[in-house]
Amino acid sequence: MAKFDFKKKYLIIYLCLIVFDAFLMLCRWLEHIVPNVRLLPDFLLDHITNFALCMLLLLIFGITVLSFGGKFRGITAVALVTSVLNIGYECFIPIRNTPDILDAVFGVIGVAVAYIFLILLRKNGLIVK
Repeated sequence: MAKFDFKKKYLIIYLCLIVFDAFLMLCRWLEHIVPNVRLLPDFLLDHITNFALCMLLLLIFGITVLSFGGKFRGITAVALVTSVLNIGYECFIPIRNTPDILDAVFGVIGVAVAYIFLILLRKNGLIVK
């Protein structure tokens, strides 16, 4: 397996996505610590955790696989499994959770954003070491 580096532009985009995820999570947690402080509208705050966690999971897994020259079908499989488990948990399993279709939709959107970034990274952003 060949190892790869990434073009600077794609590393900057990756780090921006990670910082964006951290900001979204901070907004959500800050609401619980200081209830009067709201950095995002309530509608987004109610569902943003699922978006951020699903996106973060796929981004970290995907960039690790790509950096070591792994197959993209593994990233696709993880994206599909994450989406299916997210939908299954949010819609059908009420363990410490109330069924919420919008949470599932936000999670799938998070996976889609990360997956699109990883496709672009694979096509244009890899440099062979």
